[in-house]
Amino acid sequence: MNTVFRGADLYTVDADFTVIQSGDLYVANGKISAIGRHLNVPAGTKEVEAKGMVMTPGLIDIHTHVGIWAEVTEDVNDANEYSEPFTPLMEATDGIHLDHFSFQDAVRGGVTTVQTGAGSANPIGGIWSILKTAGGTLEERLLIKRSGLKGALGENPKNVFGQTYRKKPFTRMAVASIIRNGFLKALPYRHLAKEELSVDLQELWPFIEVLNGSMPLRLHCHRADDIATALRIADEFGVKLHLEHATEGYMMIDAIQKAGVAVTLGPFMMSASKYELRNSTPKSPALMDEAGIPFAIMTDHPFTPIQYLSVCAAEAVKYGLSSETALASITRTAAELAGISNRVGSLEVGKDADLAVWTGHPFATKTKLCATYINGSCAYHSNPQ
Repeated sequence: MNTVFRGADLYTVDADFTVIQSGDLYVANGKISAIGRHLNVPAGTKEVEAKGMVMTPGLIDIHTHVGIWAEVTEDVNDANEYSEPFTPLMEATDGIHLDHFSFQDAVRGGVTTVQTGAGSANPIGGIWSILKTAGGTLEERLLIKRSGLKGALGENPKNVFGQTYRKKPFTRMAVASIIRNGFLKALPYRHLAKEELSVDLQELWPFIEVLNGSMPLRLHCHRADDIATALRIADEFGVKLHLEHATEGYMMIDAIQKAGVAVTLGPFMMSASKYELRNSTPKSPALMDEAGIPFAIMTDHPFTPIQYLSVCAAEAVKYGLSSETALASITRTAAELAGISNRVGSLEVGKDADLAVWTGHPFATKTKLCATYINGSCAYHSNPQ
């Protein structure tokens, strides 16, 4: 059924950050069909009264482990393959549990799209995916099946393999060498299609994809020296890099600017559970914005629960980030960095009708989420009828 929402303040988060006071939004066939005031719509259209409410694009979290991290018990955790440090063929789609409660948490927080996949135990962990948080089968919900090759620098792989399993990598040098060796082995085969690779070379295919630009390298890095290593590896092989976490990235602003890479920041609302997080600060987004570095804010769910993504962005506003840029960092900018802005991230005609309806501005302390819509269908309502 087609739907028109009447009377909401529409925060479009388009390029001009247009706000339409007491506006209407018409949804047809799961897409935004018209936006304006006092819209004329076809007879039979369902009308939803939203006067006094605020409507934003559905929120986007581009660094999570939703649906793949056990959360209740590590005994059934599918987020990290601990058998060996080099596992490029692990695919998020083979581990995502669509009925996991984290998807319900997501829609309760207005989050309609997530990027999810392997954790950071392995120097090379596997392939991430981007999908909607509700709405049918996995195939129906996927936006990008292969959205990046996930790797990790620093303490996580050292502690898991060096300290726990007493095997390589014990050091940061070894972690970097494992990542680098994947690219070195793949280089001679980058002109080949996947079906042309022999069985024993199939594990190089994700590296070939990164080398050929079909997906980015996404490297977990907290400390400034790990960020420098990530930038160095990307430069050596000429690949697109996305810095994940970049906790001390504000100490590396000149280098990040020069490299022209994108950044996902967070989580910065948790304790320093390991030494490399000691310099975490919610001031980082404002410093990145001042330098003109594109970034998204993320929860790293379950380390910050995904339903608090808007709270993470609001925290950055307290420390100097404009509310417009903060909202964009969890909608339009997140979509641009993830390569899905043709579908989601703003309230614009032709885009998916992924909507969050709030009692007030999403960063106001007393604001509550009223409803979440994905492809025009209600995925969550605070007062279900």
